Amino acid sequence: MKELYLIVGFAQIVFVIFMQWQIYLKKIILTFALSSIIIAAFLFLDGIMLNSTNLLILGTLTITIRGFFIPRYMLKMLNLAYKEREPRHIVPPAASIIISLFLVVLAYIVYHFTLYNITYIKAGSIPIALILQGMFLIISRNNAFIQLTGYMVMENSLFLFAGYLFPELPLIIEGGILLDLVGVVMISSIVIRLREDAISAITEQFEKFKG
Repeated sequence: MKELYLIVGFAQIVFVIFMQWQIYLKKIILTFALSSIIIAAFLFLDGIMLNSTNLLILGTLTITIRGFFIPRYMLKMLNLAYKEREPRHIVPPAASIIISLFLVVLAYIVYHFTLYNITYIKAGSIPIALILQGMFLIISRNNAFIQLTGYMVMENSLFLFAGYLFPELPLIIEGGILLDLVGVVMISSIVIRLREDAISAITEQFEKFKG
């Protein structure tokens, strides 16, 4: 599974770098959905090989909620009441990619001097790199959908980390359910904000006719 873990981890890093470069929200959401499905497939295979019920349940949660439900719901809200393209980046795309690559190196250094002495797995820095990249995706963009995607990238990295390094950890499933609930709550708050913005925009249009 080590080789498969490296392939999945490298693919996740590439996906996040693509999200940093992309300005179209729909492509970012679909990229996240694809990355979640790949992680779910990895968890399924790992669960079958280790005969771990925890990993099989976690894989089911990942592909159902993060692979399909949340992306589909976000796309529906995007089509109804939001612009498909982000007007501008807080950090330019080229600088975002460079910073993302720097975060990968930083994650390797941090992991090497901390958790590596416990796990002795060299590729264990990949989930840490994804956590840092997810955090950077949140702070470097001003769009609520992209910030939510950054948060869920951090969730996926935790699942990848736990699924490979600590597959029998009993709190994995409970943590996964909790993170999914938090994600659903965040989506609901975005929808409420979009509706408030739409109502205020309509109100402003009617106020123009007063005279």
